[in-house]
Amino acid sequence: MKRASAGTAPLRNASGSATRRAVHTGLREKDAELLSGVRLGAPAAIEALFDRYHGKVVGLAMSILKNNSDAEEAAQDVFLTVVRKADTFKGNSALYSWIYRICVNACLMRLRGKRRQETVSIEEFMPVFTEDGMHASPVEDWSKEVERRMLDKELGEMIRRFTGELSEKYRVVFLLSDVEGLSNEKTAQILGLTVPAVKSRLHRARLYLRERLARYLRDERVV
Repeated sequence: MKRASAGTAPLRNASGSATRRAVHTGLREKDAELLSGVRLGAPAAIEALFDRYHGKVVGLAMSILKNNSDAEEAAQDVFLTVVRKADTFKGNSALYSWIYRICVNACLMRLRGKRRQETVSIEEFMPVFTEDGMHASPVEDWSKEVERRMLDKELGEMIRRFTGELSEKYRVVFLLSDVEGLSNEKTAQILGLTVPAVKSRLHRARLYLRERLARYLRDERVV
């Protein structure tokens, strides 16, 4: 059988009429095949898409929204959007990056549609320096203690609580970079930010969490 040439390839939609779609060589082969099936409305492809990404989408939505039912509803919206807009995806990024971007946008829209959530200003947790560039107060290294107690259920709950207190612009960057393990470049692409902006927000989020954990470990009764 003669292989289709790069550029465009004919497809048949659900009604049997011929359509054309771009062949995106930048996508992984499995993702390209999956996307082709979704574009055709193939139930098996849509189910495979759901099975592959549902857990990650719900996890990310839950991290942003902090509510199980909201996260599940957001995930449903995400997959409906993916199926509805599959033809608009040009393959300029990885498929998961596109899906994550839809998920982040769906979650942020839900947050903005509700009453403003209470967040903590991170400024009071930022390092203070003297005029000669030295730390104004001693900086204690709690990394060994955090590592030692990483399996501590209570500590894990506090980390999630402190992360949840970040304003959305810091929280989402932290979740994508340090929880989902995406590169600064991928995070920037998903959020529509520059790489320097991602690095700056991520750095400040990490400083905040480090100081919050330090205070918690110093006196677990005061958080």
